Amino acid sequence: MSDARTPWAQHALVQAVFFLMGAELFLASPLLPTIAEDFGTSIRSTAWVVTVFGLTYAAASPLFGALTEHLPRKRVILAGVGVFAVGEALCALAPGLGWLLAARAVGGLGGALVGPAMWAYLAETAAPRERGRAIAGGTAAYAGGQIVGVPLATFAAAASSWRVAFAVVAGGLIVAGTLIALRLRDSHTAAPRRTPAHAALRSSFGLWRVGVFRTIMAGNFFVQAARLGTYAYAGALFATRFDFGTGVLGLVGMLVGLGSLLGSLVAGPFIDRWQSTGRHVSLLGIGWGLLMAVGLGVATTATTWQLCLAGFVLSFFSGTGFFATAQVYLTTVMAERRGPAVSWNNSVLYIGTGAGTTILGFTTLGGTAFAVCSVAFALCAAGFSALTATRRA
Repeated sequence: MSDARTPWAQHALVQAVFFLMGAELFLASPLLPTIAEDFGTSIRSTAWVVTVFGLTYAAASPLFGALTEHLPRKRVILAGVGVFAVGEALCALAPGLGWLLAARAVGGLGGALVGPAMWAYLAETAAPRERGRAIAGGTAAYAGGQIVGVPLATFAAAASSWRVAFAVVAGGLIVAGTLIALRLRDSHTAAPRRTPAHAALRSSFGLWRVGVFRTIMAGNFFVQAARLGTYAYAGALFATRFDFGTGVLGLVGMLVGLGSLLGSLVAGPFIDRWQSTGRHVSLLGIGWGLLMAVGLGVATTATTWQLCLAGFVLSFFSGTGFFATAQVYLTTVMAERRGPAVSWNNSVLYIGTGAGTTILGFTTLGGTAFAVCSVAFALCAAGFSALTATRRA
């Protein structure tokens, strides 16, 4: 496929899957009390519904990225969408918690298969001068799904059953997969080659010997620790500090998702203009990281709910800009091993979120140490972005 023009209509098919993945990400958390009541289980044990998806995704993504790199992107995307849809359908049919956890693991496998292939597809089919817009289009679709995920879950739980939310996502994936099968044109890649599994895995793990790859991964690790690690406690902050109820917390989640969406829409054209001047794109990450540090500093120390909300929205706006910038550079500088590189990146994002949540959990909610750690994560992301700009691939 020629690099002269970006096939935006083709990208829209991929973005539809990103939209559904974003909705799925925010789907389970609001449903936990209802699921626990339905199955007669505790909230703590039911919370594994959220955790098992991320753990499966993080563990499987690097393996799938390495083993499928030689395959046509369209074939991998279709396989991933299919497995993801099966996982969501099994969630809707789950008779008990064990079944539901296994179904979430299946969904995680599907996500680990389809996510890296879609990011690679966007990068490979975009014209170089429009790669920022192409990558940001994926993040915008993902953020749009996040905005929809919370009200979808809330409506499903209140009007019918928590199972409806998973069934809706499964149905959406089936429709999106059908359209992709009928209309998506594959990206232009080298002729398919059969690479032994051990050689593919060795090449994938060998990426960690590349200095610029390590600094990109470190920056993305800390940006997730800062942004999503802190946001994991947003509900508790609003509830304890400002006495917010569950319904209002859903609105907070939607507004934060809107911050991500706006960050994507702004970042794409800005990245393309920045690159057109010949400046190193990773320098933008410094600004995004510092802006995120300001947002988190406000969010974690604010004495009014308006400032706290504004801080979280700003942190998601800038955090999404950071991610889009890093993803553009990663898919450009790692062009020959784009699939495995993006797979490792997806895994690192989940690990960063878990690490940030865990570390902040050892501090006092809303205390000084909590705020300092949150801001320090963002500053580390900015620092590694600066270091990336000094490295060569």
